[in-house]
Amino acid sequence: MSDLAPERESIRLAEYAWMLKKYKWIILTCIIISLALSIFITAKTTPVYRASSTFIFDPSSKMSQTLGSSGLLWFELGPLRNNQIQIIQSRSMAEAVADSILCSPNADSLLNVLFSSWESTDRNIHNALVSLVSRSTSVAVMKDTDFFVLSAIGYTPVAASTMANLVVHTYYRRNLNEARGENRMIRDFLFEQLSIIESELAMNEESLTVFREIYGIADLDTEVRNIVNQLSSLESSAAVARTEQSVLETRRDYYEDRLESDRSNYAEELATLNNTYIQQLQSDLAVLEASRASLLARGSSEDDSVIESLDNDIAVRRDELTLALETVAVSTFPANPAVAVEEMVSSLISIEAQLRGENIRETTLNAAIAELEDSIASLPQTELTLARLERNQAVSEEIYLMLRSKYEEVRIAEAGRMGNVIIVDTALPGVMTKPDAKRNIILGVFAGLVIGIGLVILIEQFDTSVKNPEDIEQLGIPVIGVIPKMSGSKVKTPQGGMDLVMRSAPRQPASEAYRDFRTSLRFTMTDSEFKLLLITSAGPREGKSTTAGNLAIAVAQTGKKVLLVDTDMRRPVIHKMFDCEREPGLSEVVAGMIPMKEAIKHTGTDNLSVLTCGFVPPNPAELLGSDKFRELLKELRESWDFVIFDSPPVAVVTDAILISSETDATVIVVGAKTVDRKVLKSAWSKIERTSALLAGALLNSFDPIRMYTQYSYYTYRYHYYYSEGSKKRAKRRIKSLGRHSKQKK
Repeated sequence: MSDLAPERESIRLAEYAWMLKKYKWIILTCIIISLALSIFITAKTTPVYRASSTFIFDPSSKMSQTLGSSGLLWFELGPLRNNQIQIIQSRSMAEAVADSILCSPNADSLLNVLFSSWESTDRNIHNALVSLVSRSTSVAVMKDTDFFVLSAIGYTPVAASTMANLVVHTYYRRNLNEARGENRMIRDFLFEQLSIIESELAMNEESLTVFREIYGIADLDTEVRNIVNQLSSLESSAAVARTEQSVLETRRDYYEDRLESDRSNYAEELATLNNTYIQQLQSDLAVLEASRASLLARGSSEDDSVIESLDNDIAVRRDELTLALETVAVSTFPANPAVAVEEMVSSLISIEAQLRGENIRETTLNAAIAELEDSIASLPQTELTLARLERNQAVSEEIYLMLRSKYEEVRIAEAGRMGNVIIVDTALPGVMTKPDAKRNIILGVFAGLVIGIGLVILIEQFDTSVKNPEDIEQLGIPVIGVIPKMSGSKVKTPQGGMDLVMRSAPRQPASEAYRDFRTSLRFTMTDSEFKLLLITSAGPREGKSTTAGNLAIAVAQTGKKVLLVDTDMRRPVIHKMFDCEREPGLSEVVAGMIPMKEAIKHTGTDNLSVLTCGFVPPNPAELLGSDKFRELLKELRESWDFVIFDSPPVAVVTDAILISSETDATVIVVGAKTVDRKVLKSAWSKIERTSALLAGALLNSFDPIRMYTQYSYYTYRYHYYYSEGSKKRAKRRIKSLGRHSKQKK
């Protein structure tokens, strides 16, 4: 069995190869149609271009710069990168990009690039831009690097690159603004204070000038001048302390807002944590709590065993819920958020310490100022007023200069504060990604090949006709001969009439096949009394009459006296084959109208005579099933060496079944690609129930060139009789079958 398996597999593969070769034009047509369709779709598809920009995200810079720490704040490396991807793909980012486009002085040009059919009257352009940004951008992280690739698609190369550059620059500015948040708040505060102090300085200078002009006092005496200078210095220091306190309070508010925001977001996100398992645990807890409350309402005490059991179950469920929330939180939030909070609180503590120190300094300075003011309180009113005006002008000037210096320091610090995004490459005009002509063509060819092969397999599956000897053998019917298909010119007389190949072309492959059929019958029928043979078929036009005529000639050529009887009284053709009169014939003999000898006609072929059907009776079945017909068969058995009966098809009428019970053997002629397998099997079963012996089936009109068979013998013999030109045309086929035969051996 193990040796047969590879052989069967080889035969099956050879059959598939033969099938593909046979239907090659169908497959080729499917490939051409599919290829043409893919080319058409490619030509009609609107081109889509993709452009990419790259940037580095360094998670160790922004937070550490802002908080003065050296580690990551909220996120570990992986979640932090994923968060950046979500930020870039968020709706807020899309809205920021849309705002930057609409606020740009080149807004019309940008819109014309991004939208090929944009019109300035479009009222929903902002929403259209947001939608365009959201659906056309994507971000990916390069493996094992801090590089991000931001890609954008567009219907032109410039549109794709423009969109990618707009998004990456908007993200860069957003990241930079977040990094400069603390310095920006301090700068805004100092700018506001500068405006106030500048106004105060101008007012104090004007007041001093007006006072001197009115009272004609140029300057104070030396002692008072020293006291005024001391007061100015102390008040300037106190003002600096107050300014430092304001700056520190601004920083403190910034960190408090950050801390409060992060805490509230953390609490809110914890409150929304959920999954199917958590929902189930919450549902179980609700059921248990409801059961416990119901029992207590009915009068059960806390010490009841049922209540205690419920309490234990509730405690277990709560522990499981806690563990489930921890598991989800670990996958959602930083591994150690307490570290980030600790760093932020540490910054707040440092600010608070500085704030208190500045507060103490201001209080001390104010006390010293009060003592000095008491020392000049006894001065004349004019000099006292002049001293105060000069002091206010000097203090305002010193505070203004200090604030201006501080403002410039903060502005420079803000400008020097870098984010953690570095744009490496901006996008260049995009390359076309759709349609991919090469890919579409390959897919078109592949799809056509698959469809073609599928169609071929479908055709073969729906074609249930008998095509080769293997199909007959699979039905359990022995094959005793195969007659190759011949061209019509080789079975016609010069006058155009029908002729038999055994008579007109005795050296053709079909003639040799009939001789093989004759030999097979002889070895099949070992009984010496074998004389009566019925030739029939399952359906019409399968070549049973032609087979009967050629077999009769073949047997007659062996020297036996042969009689060919036409029992097909519905469509008789034997008289046409041998060019004789149809009447009188079998019908007249069985009816007793004439003796048998008068109805028999000579054919011109040695040892061969025919008994035509005669007149066509209205009831052929009754005639063939009569006792007179059986008596005729006995007479024929005694008078002839071999008698062949040509009968109607089994599947059409019952004539063949009636005759088969009286003959020695029956052969069913099977026309290649003519009869359905089920019809053949049914006809075989019918004959098998009545025939004395079913010799087997004869496959007729088999074309070994256009039909597959694993028996290369038929093809070899067929080509043996070809002409030289035909041999050259079939040379490759013979070699192929030769190799296959060697593999089988």
